[in-house]
Formats: sequence, structure tokens, C-alpha cells
Amino acid sequence: MLTLGNVILYASLAISVAAIAGLLLKDLKNNNILNRLVTPAIIAVAGLLTFAYLLLTYYFVTGDFTYEYVWQYSSRDLPLIYKLSGTWAGQPGTYLLWVWVIFLSAAWLAQTTKHATPLARRTQIITLAIGAYFIVLTLIQTPFQSIYELAEVPLGFVPPDGSGLNALLINFWMIVHPPLMFIGYATMTIPFAAAIVYLLTKEDGWEELGRQWARFTWLILGMGIAVGGVWAYVVLGWGGFWAWDPVETASFIPWLTLTGFMHAAALHRKNKTTFSVAAPILAAVTFILIIYAAIVVRSGLFNSVHAFGDTSTGTLLIDLILITGAVSLILGMKRYLEEPEKIEEDPGFWSKTNIFYITLLLFAILAFISFWGITYPVFIQLTQGIKVNVASDTKNFFNVWSYPFTILLLLALGFCLNYKESKKEAQKKTLFIVAGLSIISMFLRTDTFYVLDHSSPFWTNEPPIYKMIGSISVISIFPSMIYATAAILQYCSGYLKLSNMRVKIKGIGIAIIHIAVIFTLIGAIISSNFTYTNERINMPLEAKGILLNVGDGYGIKVVDFSTRSLTEETYPGTAIADVLADPSSVEGKTVTISGKITNTNPIEGHGTLVELTDKSGSMWVVFQSENITLPENLGLTVTGSILSGFDNPVLSPIEVDEFDTSGKYQLQSVQLEVYQNDRKIGSGAAEYLQGKGGSGTFPMIDPSLTLLGGDVYVIFQGISGGTLPLTLKIVPAVNFAWIGIILFAVGIIMVMAVKSKPKGRY
Repeated sequence: MLTLGNVILYASLAISVAAIAGLLLKDLKNNNILNRLVTPAIIAVAGLLTFAYLLLTYYFVTGDFTYEYVWQYSSRDLPLIYKLSGTWAGQPGTYLLWVWVIFLSAAWLAQTTKHATPLARRTQIITLAIGAYFIVLTLIQTPFQSIYELAEVPLGFVPPDGSGLNALLINFWMIVHPPLMFIGYATMTIPFAAAIVYLLTKEDGWEELGRQWARFTWLILGMGIAVGGVWAYVVLGWGGFWAWDPVETASFIPWLTLTGFMHAAALHRKNKTTFSVAAPILAAVTFILIIYAAIVVRSGLFNSVHAFGDTSTGTLLIDLILITGAVSLILGMKRYLEEPEKIEEDPGFWSKTNIFYITLLLFAILAFISFWGITYPVFIQLTQGIKVNVASDTKNFFNVWSYPFTILLLLALGFCLNYKESKKEAQKKTLFIVAGLSIISMFLRTDTFYVLDHSSPFWTNEPPIYKMIGSISVISIFPSMIYATAAILQYCSGYLKLSNMRVKIKGIGIAIIHIAVIFTLIGAIISSNFTYTNERINMPLEAKGILLNVGDGYGIKVVDFSTRSLTEETYPGTAIADVLADPSSVEGKTVTISGKITNTNPIEGHGTLVELTDKSGSMWVVFQSENITLPENLGLTVTGSILSGFDNPVLSPIEVDEFDTSGKYQLQSVQLEVYQNDRKIGSGAAEYLQGKGGSGTFPMIDPSLTLLGGDVYVIFQGISGGTLPLTLKIVPAVNFAWIGIILFAVGIIMVMAVKSKPKGRY
């Protein structure tokens, strides 16, 4: 069945292929027959895909469950905002979002460059080719598939409701995180295309063409990862704000290589012979790793809380990696072999270029550690049929191997940021002193401050090398961190003295980005090593309003607790308040009311009075039987007539139907106050959401704990056996990580705001 949405996708594919043909004719044959139509064609595809996405959004908002994707990720009782975000809750919707942003980017490129140069045309050809490939992926796994294409669904059947979202996805950060990630994935297409064109043709201007796109991708992808961390932190079960989950790690890998590209491009911009191969290769590798991240989400092979499961497009994503990887490798080797020999004075090892090479190598090593940690278990499973882990506790692998290279990266940052040839010897001495202090402090003994948690049950099962590195004191990172911070402040102070506002803003922005790294590391290290946890707290329901001691000087008071439907309840028929306001208007007529049973009252010889309550009020209904058993909160729709002789209107039923008042989503909420040594340190609501798609726990988080910018964090796991099971955590310094995220965004926005003057080369 060819649906309207799929017709739009087919039309978009045809027009994009025509645009590619027009650009190829111009570039290869200097034939302008289609050239004037290329830009309108690209804009038309962007418009069609915009309409397609709005159409899908319309289906979600109106609850058109004749589409399988809408049925799978929406329901009638879902709040509107989550119906909107449901469009990107599954694979087909994210493909549509991805390809939509690719063509919006292509349209922007067309408008800004007018395809006036070979570089612009060739970059556009590659961009459109990738976009067309993703249209094919979207058609294969389309969000516009009708349920009537499924063999077991009879034609004309309309599901009364959808399956709904998983309870974990009903959270504000679900609205923000997925689109950030996939927008970042899509906008990397243009820097990749420009890099491939440069490797193929040596055309200058490629870095200038892709610079702002790369910066934007770096910002959006970085913020997407950060927001994912926030989401994990406020939703129990995802291991804190960073747990080295395969999907979050897979997105972190291209961000690392893109960070390396940004550093390489900075030197390449000043000297075109510097990093003339490394810079474009890093851009290409970043794009390839983005496709790899998509495979991690969609293959079903990676054990992740984020993974969507096996799909029909996994093979095509692998094919895309193989194609782009082979092209990048061949062109990179060809470009390297064609590089002319550079005859220049040997500056020795201690030069800014060499330190930058070391920095790029460190980024590559950190990316490889993450890549190997999530890929090796899957590789062994596919080739040998056995399940293995890279460590007894998987996150130990990443922590052990990333830690020493993080210290080296901080040392490189501190040395390179203010490097001056005239002060090289003094700077080297400072570097050696800091490195020595880092090594010495590795052997300092503390109770808990180690790379790996010695109290973890996994500790005894780790191999000797893990135990050796895991026994390094985390104090060892602070000398390099202080060294890097001092260098950043010195770098920033130099730019503060400048009168040129453009240069000043850019320099301060770069300093803010680097200081954001320090803040994030402080938050991550301290919060992960010094969090206090009490997991076995059971508050009796009858203890409401009473401060109970839960140990270690902490106390918790349950102020209130409640259960409600996530969405506002609807009741068929006439509102009870309307009947009560004017009973004479329905006298002698039948009337229909609905409500929950809130009270029952047997009347000897006259049956049973049942009180129904809706949003507007309460009313009694009289049943003839005295032995009727109706549970409270049961929903009834009653049609009948008003009886005379009662002070208040009473309905005599003619027809009675039950209806479900619970909805798919029931939210249990408990209002808490937390005390330490009888002093209140936090308060708020912890919630537990039950839905058809599972359950979600949303902790109480009170950031008012001033000690090192920490949180009072209480997890509520749903009412159980007359008790409220709680877990109390005191998480120190975690807000330093959030400050780091904000600073990161501010810094890169400042850098992007100072756009380099165009030189007319593309």
C-alpha cells in the first residue's frame, strides 16, 4: 500500500538523483542543461522532507493508529509533548529526521555557495549522494507503513489505541536528547564531503567550507551526549550520568575524533602544509564513526539500554561504512604519497607541531579504547559464538585504560596552549615537574580514592594489570589538572588585553571550552568516588509526617504520597456538576453520567447507593440489589433517570457500563524531606511511573546541598507491601559537571559567532 508519506519519499529520491545528475554534467562535461535547476531541486527536496516530517507529526498528534509506527510509539492518553517527541522514539522516525537535516544542510550549502566553484559542486554531489542513500534507508524502514500491510491485520480495522511509549522515555530530556544526536550526525556530512573532495583533488578552501559545519556538529553532538548524561542521571537504571553504555560510548567516539579534527584544522588553517592529510582523514573518520554509532543502536548485537534492536537496514549501514572507509583510506594514502618532501630546519621534538601530533594521537587512543571496549565483545560473539566482556565489570576497562591517557592529554593541553619557542626550556622544566608530581601522587594511599573501586565485588576478579592501574590514586590527576587550569587562565588573560574584539571573543571562547573540560572532570571524578549511598530504606505508609532515622546521621520524612494518571481523565456523558446545578433540566429524561466509585452505602430494603465522582463533582446512583460488590475507583458510565423524593439528585440506572479509569500511565509520587543531624538538607518529589511499556523511576534531586556543589538524590521504587522503598544518595560535586557542560556550549558558541572573513575560494 503506497501511503502519502512514502510517495513524498519516492519523489524526494527522484529529485535528489536529478540534482546529482545536473551537478555531474556541469562538473564533468561543463554542460549547463540542468545546472540552473539544481538549487531549486535541492530546495524542493528539503521542502518535501519538511512536509513529510510534519505529516508524521500530524499522525502522532491526531493518533492515527493505522500507521504501525504511530501505533508503536504513541497512545491516546500520552501528553501532547510526548506525542510530538514520539516521532523520533524509534528507528524509522530517526532516519527521517536524519535525512531531513541532511537536505536542509544541502539547501543551505546551495544557497550560500551557488555552486560557483568545483569545490562547492563536488562537496554538494557527495552530500546529495549520502542524502539519497539515507532516503533509501528511510524507505526500507519507513515510518509511513500502514498496519494493513501486516498480514494479520484485516483491512478496515482501526486500533482503538496505540502501544504507547516506554515509561523511561516519558521524560523532558527525551524531548531534547535524540534530535540533538541525529542533527549532529546529519550536519557532519558536509565537512566529510569537503574533506573527501580535498583528498581527491587537492582543492584549497575545503577547511573553510566545512569549518562552521564542523564546529556546529561539535557543539550539537557534545550537547547531545551531555544531555544524554543528564537524562541518565534523572532516570534510574542507566547507571548515573555516565556508565560507558555501548550506545552512549559509540556517540562519544566520533566526538573525540572530531575534537582531534578541530585541533588539526586549527594548525592547518595557519599553514596549509601542516596536517594536510591528518585533518581531512580525521573528518572522514568522524563521519564513518557516526555511521558506526548508528549501527550500535540498530544492530541488536550490543547489550545497551538504548538499543532499538535488529533492523533490516543494518547491512546497508555496514555497506556505507565499508564504502566510505575504503574511499577515505585509498584517497588518504594517495594524498600522503603525493606530498612533496619538506626541506626545513629540524625544530627537534619539542615543537608545537609535534605536541599537536601527540595530542591528536592521544585523542585517537582514547577513541580506540572506547571503540575496542564496545566492539571486541561483539566481534568475539559473531566469530566464535561466545559472550565475553572486556572486564569483570565492563566500565572498569574504560576507566583503567582511559585514565593515564587523560592525564597525558591534560599535560599536553597545559604545555601547548601557551607554547612559545623563546620560553621553551622553562616550559619544559615546568612540564617535567608537573609530570613528576603526577607520578609521585599515583602512589599516595587513601581509603577510597582509586581509579577502580576496591570495595566492588568485581575487584577480586580483575586481572593483575587492571588491579595495578586500578590501584593508582586519583589524586594523581590533580597536578596535571591544576597545570592545565593555570595554562588556560594565562591564555585567557592574554586575550583579555587585546583591543580587537573579534579576536578577543574567539580567544576567550577557546579558553572557556578548555576550562569546561576541567569542571567536567572535577564533577565526574569526585561524584563517582565520594557518593554516599543507603539502598535499604523502607518507609512505612503510616509514618507519613514523621521524621525517621535511616542511619549515618540522616533522616527522611514522608510529607505526602499519591497516585494519579499521567494525563487528565475524561468521562463520557454529562458532567455531574451540570446535573446538580439544574436537576429540573433532565427531569423526565434519561441522562448519562460517568465517574469513579468513591463510596457505597447499602440501604436495607432499598438497595445500594453508589457514589460516582468525576472532575466536576459527586452524585449518587441507586442499585436495586443490597448485595452488590463494586470496588472503589472502578469507572462506571450510567444511563438512567432522576428519582424524586431525595434532597439531592439520585440517578436510577437503566444501563451501566464499566470503563478503565487507570489509563496506560499511573504516576506514584512521594513528597520527601531529607535531614542530616536534624537539619533539613533537601526536599522534593520522587516519582515512579508504571506504563504498558514498562516502568520508570524518576528520583528526587535537590541541588541545594552546598558542599562541593552536590545533590541530595532519593530514588523511589513504587509502593510495595505497605512501605515506600527508597534509596538515599548524597552526590558531591556533580554540579561541577553540569557547569562544565554549560561552559562548553558558551565557549563554542562564542567561537562560532566570530566567523572568519570569507576568502572567496569556494
